[in-house]
Parts: sequence; C-alpha cells; structure tokens
Amino acid sequence: MKAKTVIKLVIGIVVIGGGIGYFMYQAMQSSWSYYYSVDEFATGSESVKNSSLRLAGKVKAGTVSRDMSKMELVFVLEGINNELPVKYTGVVPDNFAERIEVVVEGRLETSGTFNAEMLMTRCESKYKAKVN
Repeated sequence: MKAKTVIKLVIGIVVIGGGIGYFMYQAMQSSWSYYYSVDEFATGSESVKNSSLRLAGKVKAGTVSRDMSKMELVFVLEGINNELPVKYTGVVPDNFAERIEVVVEGRLETSGTFNAEMLMTRCESKYKAKVN
C-alpha cells in the first residue's frame, strides 16, 4: 500500500472510532447519574438546583393528585426533614402508590416545583425476603 492510502485509512478509523465512542458515552452518561435525597437537594447549592438531576424520596401520603386527561401526576416527595412538590407528565408505573420510594429525574422550576421527566418506582416484592 501507498503511504497516502495508509494515512487515510488510519484517519478514517480514528474518526469513526471517536464518533462511536462519543455516542456511547452520551448514551451511558444518564445511567451513571448519581441521585440526591430530598434533604441533600434542599441543602444543596443553587448550581445543583438549576441543573437536571435525579432525586430519591418517599411519596407523601395524601398528596397524590392525578389528571388522567393530561396524563399528569402531582405529589409531594418527602425526605427525613424536607419535602418537595413534584409534577410528572407521562405514563405512571403500575406499582406507584403513596409511601413508596421513588426516583424522579428532571429540573426544579422557578415556582419551586420539581418538573420530573422520568419517574421510577422500586418494586417492594423484589427486595423483601420470601417467607414460607
């Protein structure tokens, strides 16, 4: 092979490999996200509060409100010492209920409500010991 052909081949492989690596990094970055508890979020800095992030807490009893026509769910996420109102639009997991642990991903609105783009619940039966 000529030197020019080898150089073009190497450059092509580097560009394609770099592009694939970048897209893999972007796709996997959301699964690496750390989540904050409601209490950590409440005491966090303004830069944390203004960015997209995940929050974990329990759904406060008596605060769940659903609007089926808009597919909107509103509830209060509670920690040990703090609470945060959450608004979620989308399909609600089947096992969503009051007093269960959930993780929400989204941003804090200027109104003080956390606008969740994703809602995940933990299936209690998978984590409890089987009793015979």
